[in-house]
Amino acid sequence: MPLSLMLASLLIPAAEPVDWPAKFQRPYAQAPLPDLGLRPLLVDDRGNAIQTPQAWHAQRERLLEPWRAFLGPAPAPAKSLDVRIESTETLEGNVVRQLLSFASEGDDRIRAYLLLPDPKRFPGKRPAMVVFHETTRDTLRQPVGLGGKGDLAIASQLTDRGYVTLSPECYILKDPKGWVTGQTAALAKRHPQWTGMGKMTFDASRCVDFLESIRQADAQRIGCIGFSLGAKEVLYAMAFEPRYQIGVFNEGGIGLRMSNWFDGWYLTRKMMERVPKWEHHQLIGLIAPRPFLVMGGDSADGDASWPFVHAALPVYRLLNAEANVGLFNHRGKHTFPAAARELAYQWVDAHLQPHPKP
Repeated sequence: MPLSLMLASLLIPAAEPVDWPAKFQRPYAQAPLPDLGLRPLLVDDRGNAIQTPQAWHAQRERLLEPWRAFLGPAPAPAKSLDVRIESTETLEGNVVRQLLSFASEGDDRIRAYLLLPDPKRFPGKRPAMVVFHETTRDTLRQPVGLGGKGDLAIASQLTDRGYVTLSPECYILKDPKGWVTGQTAALAKRHPQWTGMGKMTFDASRCVDFLESIRQADAQRIGCIGFSLGAKEVLYAMAFEPRYQIGVFNEGGIGLRMSNWFDGWYLTRKMMERVPKWEHHQLIGLIAPRPFLVMGGDSADGDASWPFVHAALPVYRLLNAEANVGLFNHRGKHTFPAAARELAYQWVDAHLQPHPKP
C-alpha cells in the first residue's frame, strides 16, 4: 500500500473517541528492546522502587536539577516583552498575520509570526500552539507558508483549525551571514556557561510569556510542535517549561546518540561523557503526565525510538496518564508527511479542544 494511503487509513473522524494507545503504543508491543543502557526511571539512586506519585515527584526533582545545571545558568529575562509589530495583514478566511518581535534576554530579541484565527468562526479565547521550524534559511517564514516547503506551513494549518499560532525564529539561524556557527560563537561570548539548548529552552519560555500577554490566547491551553531542529526544541520546551501542555516531536532524534545533539549549538561534546547515564527518556519522564508524541520516518526517529518511549511509560502509568505518550512511524524518512501531520493535529485537538461546542 502506498505511504499516503497507509497514513490516510489511520485518520480518525473528529467526532469519534480514539484509542490512542492502539495507534501509538500497541503496534510496538512485540518490538525488540535493545540494551541502550537506559536507567529505569522508577528506581532511585539507592535501588529502591518508586511506587507512588509522591515518590515520583521527589525523583523528578533529582532528575531535573542536574539537567538544568548542565544547560547552564540562564540570564534574567528582559524586564518587559517590549513587543514591536513590524507588519499586520488580514488574509483569506479573516486570519490576521503579524510579523513582530519581543525581548528575550539582554539586547536579544525573538522575531516571530503570530497568526490569529477568524474570531467569528472561532470565538472566545483560543488554544495556542508554538511552531518550531526545521533547519532552513526560511526560518519563521516556513510555518506560515511564505517560504521553503509549502507543505510544512504547520502554523497556517493549525490556525485553520482554530489555534492561535506563534512561529518563532531559532537563535542559531537569525544571522544569514554568520549562520549557525556565527550565532553559536556569539552566544558563547555573551554567556559562556550557557548551552545552545539552554538558550532555545529559554526562548521557548519567552514564547509562552508572549502568548500569555495577548487576549486571544488561552494561557491554560498552550502546546508546541516541531520538525527536526524544531522537534529538539519541543522536547526541551516540554521538559523544562511546565506551561506547555502538549508537544509533538517529529524527526528530531529522540536519543542522544540518534542525532547531532553533541554539536556546539545544542548540548556540546561535554554531554558525550554522560551518556548513557543521562538519556532523553529522562526528559520524557519529566514531561509526564502531559501528552507527548514522538513521530518519525525511520531517519532520525522511527522504530528505533520505541525504547525511549517504553522507558518513560512506567511514569505515565504511575501518574494514571498512560494514553498520553506514544510513537508513530510514518515511514516517510526525514519529512513530515501531510497525513502524519493530520494525525498529529487530531491528537492535539483531542487534548486542547479547539473546536467550539455546538
